[in-house]
Amino acid sequence: MGEQQGKVQVLVSTYNGEKYLAEQLDSLLEQSHSHFFITIRDDGSSDNTSKIIHKYVANYPNKIEAFYEKNIGVIASFFELISDYIHDDTEYICFCDQDDVWMPDKLERGIRSLSENSRDIPMMYLTPTLMVDDALQPINCWPPVPQRGPSFFNALVENIAVGATIMINRRAFDMMKCNIPHPQNIIMHDWWAYLVVSAFGKVIYDGKPSIYYRQHQNNVVGGQSGIKDMLARKWKNYLKHCETTVYWNQAKEFERCWGEQLPFELKIELQQFLLPSRGILGRIKYALTSHLYRQSTLDNLVIRLMMIKGDILR
Repeated sequence: MGEQQGKVQVLVSTYNGEKYLAEQLDSLLEQSHSHFFITIRDDGSSDNTSKIIHKYVANYPNKIEAFYEKNIGVIASFFELISDYIHDDTEYICFCDQDDVWMPDKLERGIRSLSENSRDIPMMYLTPTLMVDDALQPINCWPPVPQRGPSFFNALVENIAVGATIMINRRAFDMMKCNIPHPQNIIMHDWWAYLVVSAFGKVIYDGKPSIYYRQHQNNVVGGQSGIKDMLARKWKNYLKHCETTVYWNQAKEFERCWGEQLPFELKIELQQFLLPSRGILGRIKYALTSHLYRQSTLDNLVIRLMMIKGDILR
């Protein structure tokens, strides 16, 4: 893959990431696809992160730029990158964490897949991760392959798009920039991207991992070591969702941003999900007839029980 191929802009939000940041940046610079540019927004780090970034910018001025801003949190930081720092000639965009390692062909594979489709529709390419420990020793592949596939009906209640594996095309970016959500109303920037692209475009899933995803004490999103850990995480998430109704809040924000432009079938499903003040019989009926789904059988059952109890509805 040479310079004649599409330019990729890699968006990195850093915060106190001194331990692993250099290794991550090295893996970006070693990509087999050479036409890329790295844009870093430091979210007010207080450790040596800024010094590391300064060094890389000085050594690779044609590949890396950095902006040192106040702390606003990871979600708002990525949306600020989307709003303010995308280059006019960028064709593809990736999100990047500060503590992983990318496989050398990550960009090449994403471009190859997206370039086979029309540029006129928003598209997203995503993969699972290879979970590793601090020393990059493999643990497992996470998350599992989405057996029921990606769709808007899935995106309303589950995110299968791990942000650091995502590549989106220019059309998807333009849509995301057109209606920036209020960060406090959404769960994560990658989940929001999945919602937008699944509603208006095409999501392409590649079952081969593209990054080494570190599992350490400050990063415990996935990669449980066994069924006990998995069930404990699901119970913790269940309690959190009961308390904060995060699915409903995010769906309401999506309706605010995109409700009028949604295709009819998707608009109806979104409105049904957001319908307020349902009694127990209404919730039972909705749980049994809703098109919304999660990928695993267990999660699908749990989400319907949450609907019936009123834990994720209002």
